[in-house]
Amino acid sequence: RPPGHAGPVVETGLSTVLELIERVVSSDPQALAVREPGRRVTYAELDRLADTVAGRLVGEFGIGRGDIVLIAAQAGVDFTAAVLGTLRAGAAYLPVDTTYPPERIEQILRASSARLLVLADPEVVGSATPRARGRTGLAELVAAAGPSDASAPAAVRDPPAPEDPAYVIFSSGSTGAPKGIVQTHRCLANFIAWQVDGSGLGRGRRVLQVAPLTFDVSVQEMFYTLASGGCLYVPEPHVRRDPRDLIDYVVEERIEVVDFPQSLIDVVMTLPTNFEHAPDLRHIISAGETVRVTEPLEELLTRRPEITLHNHYGPAENHMVASHSMSGAADNLEPRPPVGSLVWNTYVYLLDEKGAPVPDGEVGEIYIGGVGVALGYTDPELSSTAFVPDPYRPGGRLYRTRDRGVWRADDTLQLLGRMDDLIKIRGNAVEPREVEARLTDFPGVRDAAAFAVVRADGAVELHAALTGDPPSAPELRRALLDVLPDYMVPVRWWLADGLPVSPNGKLDRKALPGPGAQPLSLVPHHSNASR
Repeated sequence: RPPGHAGPVVETGLSTVLELIERVVSSDPQALAVREPGRRVTYAELDRLADTVAGRLVGEFGIGRGDIVLIAAQAGVDFTAAVLGTLRAGAAYLPVDTTYPPERIEQILRASSARLLVLADPEVVGSATPRARGRTGLAELVAAAGPSDASAPAAVRDPPAPEDPAYVIFSSGSTGAPKGIVQTHRCLANFIAWQVDGSGLGRGRRVLQVAPLTFDVSVQEMFYTLASGGCLYVPEPHVRRDPRDLIDYVVEERIEVVDFPQSLIDVVMTLPTNFEHAPDLRHIISAGETVRVTEPLEELLTRRPEITLHNHYGPAENHMVASHSMSGAADNLEPRPPVGSLVWNTYVYLLDEKGAPVPDGEVGEIYIGGVGVALGYTDPELSSTAFVPDPYRPGGRLYRTRDRGVWRADDTLQLLGRMDDLIKIRGNAVEPREVEARLTDFPGVRDAAAFAVVRADGAVELHAALTGDPPSAPELRRALLDVLPDYMVPVRWWLADGLPVSPNGKLDRKALPGPGAQPLSLVPHHSNASR
């Protein structure tokens, strides 16, 4: 039999996650589905809005199976309806943060070959956007159907198949440009079915939507809630940005499930009002960063045994791979927990540098197979190196993660870091080379290196070391914010005489910022170095 470990084989009987949501609409149409400030909609109302979107996408824009619809909007009722309508039309949705610089949105639009651009604000993307592509406002797309278009849903469509694209997530790319991950309906249906019936979260929960829409955790927040008959709570943007306001919202709205990266958990635990004051909280999910059960968190889980902490592992290229649940009731708290056991219909190989399986208890690179493997990247050249044939299962495909791992004696998977330079900032993947490519465009910058620094509290910061005669730190920051998301902009800058190199002549990232490096001045060294 093939080597490695496999999760339970479960036949969900689903083609798409839409089937789970349709069951909720049929069984409890008047239950609340989404709440945002000043607005709430039931499952029946959300269903009608989604049908309106699907009808218009097909009838007015010719959207169908295999197409991609880019949605530049904020979370809420209209965004949720637009996503469901896009899937019903047979297309995949591509979420883009409205705070992204227009240049980056344009870059993603070109790389994705999206057929339609849906904008919360028609001015969010500049005039450079190709006019040959369709575009529409989110409010117009989701506007309630009137008598004249009441039959619009009947015009929809060749329904999506399991192997069709369901969503596209763009992240930082090592080539200097963002890369798009094309994920399937089969993957989405499988991990949401597992989350509803196999994860222990339960049904009918009040779930907070706080993850950025460009982070695939937002996919779980939205679809788990709707597929399980829960209510998705969407706070105002300023609440999502302020941990104090956010935890107050969790308390006041009696939220039961939150999905916070470790860095946010650490901040919340230092606040006067924290998880301790949220009597309805039952589940804390953490993904995207290494989970650490700190002393304050351990004390909380011991005092509140009804709260379960879930450590989720899965790159966006597979989405959900493994999960480990901890609580005071289970008495299984440990400072650096494993990522756990494999989810349904997923398998993992740990292979050495020659591609041979390593014995349990030895360290290897994590290769993931099963129904969650993405179709690939929007760039076929990138796909060819990251998605490889499965040598042990004929016809199978694997995603090569570049993560290092080991199987523990209890058959749980433990992560042991990266084999490459990828950095996780607030759960977002940052490829240093993309940041460096932007920095070396600046006049006066000879060489640049972006690197991670772990603070004493465990939080990860992005720093940059520069050589030459660069502009001032504030100038660099302002200019980068014009082209990159804020999480990709370094928070501290260093000026070095030269970047450290290893004996083989390559950049030694572990030695950054390098001997003798000094904090970059707030003013440039020479006025002609300014951008």
